[in-house]
Amino acid sequence: MDRLTRQNLRVCYVLAYRCPNYVRTLAILAALTRIEGLAVSRAVNTHRGFYRYFQTIAKLLRVRFRENPDVYILGLRGFEIFWPVRLITRGKPLIFDQMMSPYDSLVNERCLFRRGGLLDKLTFAYERSLLRLRSCPLTDTPLHRNYLSELFGIPGSKIHAVPVSTDETLFLRPDPLPSSPPDEGLLHILFYGSFLPLHGIPIILAAARGLSDQPVRFTLIGGERRGIRQLEETMKNERLHNVVHRAWVDFDQLPGWIERADLCLGGPFGDTGQGRRVITGKTFQCLAMGKPTVVGEIEGNHGFIDRDNCLLVPQGDAEALSRAILWALHHRDRLPVIGRRGQELYQRRYSIDCVKACLLNILAWGDKGMGETP
Repeated sequence: MDRLTRQNLRVCYVLAYRCPNYVRTLAILAALTRIEGLAVSRAVNTHRGFYRYFQTIAKLLRVRFRENPDVYILGLRGFEIFWPVRLITRGKPLIFDQMMSPYDSLVNERCLFRRGGLLDKLTFAYERSLLRLRSCPLTDTPLHRNYLSELFGIPGSKIHAVPVSTDETLFLRPDPLPSSPPDEGLLHILFYGSFLPLHGIPIILAAARGLSDQPVRFTLIGGERRGIRQLEETMKNERLHNVVHRAWVDFDQLPGWIERADLCLGGPFGDTGQGRRVITGKTFQCLAMGKPTVVGEIEGNHGFIDRDNCLLVPQGDAEALSRAILWALHHRDRLPVIGRRGQELYQRRYSIDCVKACLLNILAWGDKGMGETP
């Protein structure tokens, strides 16, 4: 099915996020624009500070009263403005992109709230109240769907898993090429991200330490202040001369860095609760570019096959990551084939067209007049 049952269905996408061009947003909007018979309005912030919330609400009010859309999609971190949005969109179906649980992130991943404390209980109660409404929650993987269902006591059938995918205007390359001829020079390894616990930066650094006598070089891009400080201290104390760090690269420059790398680290490697349920955005970006990518293993069949379309390693295991990189070093002639097959996997299961197929099924829910929520 490539079109909706009712012609000229109008959807409004709502977002108030500090990164309005985040990959999740771009992928969903790109998928929506590919659906025949669908008109898309946007109430999306351009400001990145606190004013963004007021800007989004003002735009949403204009769209509501001028265009009166049939269905609304509240984008990433929508829990921050959920109730004003629900009030404005009252009587219309609301699709709510939960993606990841704020309770899980604050309490379990970052340990910012004391377990069993007041903030723990309030955060849990607030998130559960959102998910128990007749709105339609989205997340990124079936594992996250199952986790949210069990944690908050809601039917798993109510939550829809939509892959993160990527910005195909930047990262999808029809004819991926190896960055350097096999067996020549250093093996260049790339990782980039915000250095969250699920990313497993200590695992990457431990792998680099174990490969200090090999012709490999790690380039790590990104990180927030605390993560950068810890990284630099580790690099200095352990004399990791095979690791280079860059604090910042513009997003539209990332494809060039991926293209120049011989091997990309998609992860996650942290072996945290969240890390065991996700496929990282960088994994999709590197796969879409046809680059051989090291992927942290998660439960279930997600199409990843070790030494066929990726290098698959257990999370939290620096030695396993070292072995995978060492194998890549000694089998550089195999890497282009692995990269091409990884790109085929992306096209088959995680592309924008796959996101489109998921959204078509979800919008059919709204197209049938369901979701007359309070």
